[in-house]
Amino acid sequence: MQDQHWSTLVGEQRRRGLSRLRFSAFVEEQFRQHYAGLSYPKVRPLLVLAALGVIVITGLGVAEHSVSAVTATFGLAVMMPLLMATLIASYQPERHLIYQHLLAVSALCVGLIVTSVTLRAGLHGTPYFFGAEIAWIFTVWAILGLRFWHAAAISCTISIAYAWGLAHWNFGSQEALFTTVMLLGANGIGALACFEFEAICRRSFIESRRLNDLAERDGLTGLYNRRAYNNYMERIWRQSRRDEGQLTIMLIDIDHFKAFNDFYGHQAGDDALKRVAEVIAMGAQRPLDFAARFGGEEFALVLYGPVNEFGRDLPGQIRQRIEELGIANARSSAHSCLTVSIGVAIVMPGAERSLAGAIQMADEALYQAKEEGRNRVVVKESRLTHIETGRFRASRRAVG
Repeated sequence: MQDQHWSTLVGEQRRRGLSRLRFSAFVEEQFRQHYAGLSYPKVRPLLVLAALGVIVITGLGVAEHSVSAVTATFGLAVMMPLLMATLIASYQPERHLIYQHLLAVSALCVGLIVTSVTLRAGLHGTPYFFGAEIAWIFTVWAILGLRFWHAAAISCTISIAYAWGLAHWNFGSQEALFTTVMLLGANGIGALACFEFEAICRRSFIESRRLNDLAERDGLTGLYNRRAYNNYMERIWRQSRRDEGQLTIMLIDIDHFKAFNDFYGHQAGDDALKRVAEVIAMGAQRPLDFAARFGGEEFALVLYGPVNEFGRDLPGQIRQRIEELGIANARSSAHSCLTVSIGVAIVMPGAERSLAGAIQMADEALYQAKEEGRNRVVVKESRLTHIETGRFRASRRAVG
């Protein structure tokens, strides 16, 4: 997914995400985290109020001997921990899936309690408690921020439980008909509102991601730009340190590109950059791989994991494929065709290694490739390389 433009995904995701309320796997995961985040501010007060309600109702019931030991135990030993766990999960965005499931279970339990209270009140001649049932069904559909299919499952379960109670306790046919019609109407209106809201959220989400993607892309080559590269490197460096995983940084520079551009013209230069970028983008195949253009003729390819996985020499393949493009370059001293020099740094992020040092290692490898005649790959590994900070900067400017 990293090497695809969001702009090219919009049509597909609209079809999949708005008709069935589901995107493809990678996009769906991002949307669910975003959608859960929308509900946090309005759900937290409800969770606190629900917890206080459980305490007050249970306390009064025990004091007046109107609540059984089983009911009191369920309220304090099941509902309270469930509500508190949901509240805690709402402050941990990375656990959005757990939060959604906890919220769904909490909503279902509260709904079944409301159903029980409403049915018992109806048996004692106070049918107006039915308003609480309708109010909670609307809350599930429109306020809790549950995804449509979660809300549908919960609301239908609550409604079926109420219908079962009507039949089990032999409510009058007129009352049963009235409440059934009201339940159907409440669920119909709630379902329509929930579906439309989620569809709008999905449309807004995909459009915003497309706009963000366009802002992070290089307009000529379609690769990510320098700003996106900087943001990505900080994130992937932290992740590599947590996972103790290998990180490979490739800096790629087109040989004698300024001379090529001056001799063949800017249009030919732009065409060459696009074709080179296509080859580099093919190297970013895994989910956490990343290809970017710094500007001019400089590119970066960052791989999360081993370079030679499955026996492939990716830097060498990129160099060879660019050479095989056969773009004539009469101004090059390295080859008759357009070529690239590639500096590779293979690092294991840790406390003794900084991100700046890792990038500098790749930069030094690139300088060495140029210094040794260009059209080649130089690889440096952190466990074998000692970086002399700033040693090559002036020399690299001279080599160009």
